[in-house]
Parts: sequence; structure tokens; C-alpha cells
Amino acid sequence: MDAFIIAFRDLCSDLMPILGAVCLVCVIILLIKLIKVMSSVDSTLLKTHTTIELVDRSIEKVQAPLDTVAKVSGTVDKAHDATLVAVKDAKDFVVKNAGEIKDRVIAFVNEDSKKDELKQPSPEDIIGR
Repeated sequence: MDAFIIAFRDLCSDLMPILGAVCLVCVIILLIKLIKVMSSVDSTLLKTHTTIELVDRSIEKVQAPLDTVAKVSGTVDKAHDATLVAVKDAKDFVVKNAGEIKDRVIAFVNEDSKKDELKQPSPEDIIGR
């Protein structure tokens, strides 16, 4: 058993520099890939920064029409509210004065029909001049 342990120790002492070199190569490859990723992230961030600036400029261009739409919307809301108040007031007036309105309409219709009945044809109407 002692011979096995001594042989294993000799093997490990021979393989240790090789394994160290392999690990060093792996670390170097990992660092190279990490540097490539970082450079690609840097270029991506630069492109993103350019895109964000473009979007900011576009938003600034759109802001003025949006302000106009907001003003128009406020005006339409005010006109709608005023129309509602006017229609409600007109409805209340008609409901309160329905009898008087009905009497005036009947009187107006009767007056027009009396004028038509009493009208005598003139000689010009008969001759057609």
C-alpha cells in the first residue's frame, strides 16, 4: 500500500505543473472572452445612447401637438358642459311653462286659420296679374 501511495505522489507531482498550465490557459481564455463581452457591451451602450437621444428629440417634436390636443380637449369639455347646462335649463323652462306654450301655439294656429278663412280674393288674384 505504501508503494501505491508513493507512486501516486510521484504521478501527482509530475502532473501538477501540467494541470497548473492548463488552468492558466483556461483563465486566459476566460479573460479574453470577458474582454470581448465587455467591448461588445460598450458598443451596445453607445448605440443605445444614440437611440435614446433620437427618441428624446422625437418626443420633443411631438410635445407641441400633444399640448395643442390637450388644450382642444379642455375646450371641448367646457363646451360640452355648457351645452348640458343649456339643454337642462331649456328642458326645465319647457316643463315649467308647458301650459302657456301650448296655449300660445293653439292661439297662433287658430289666428292663422282665421286669416285664411277671411281672406277675400282680389280682382288681381282672379285675373292673374
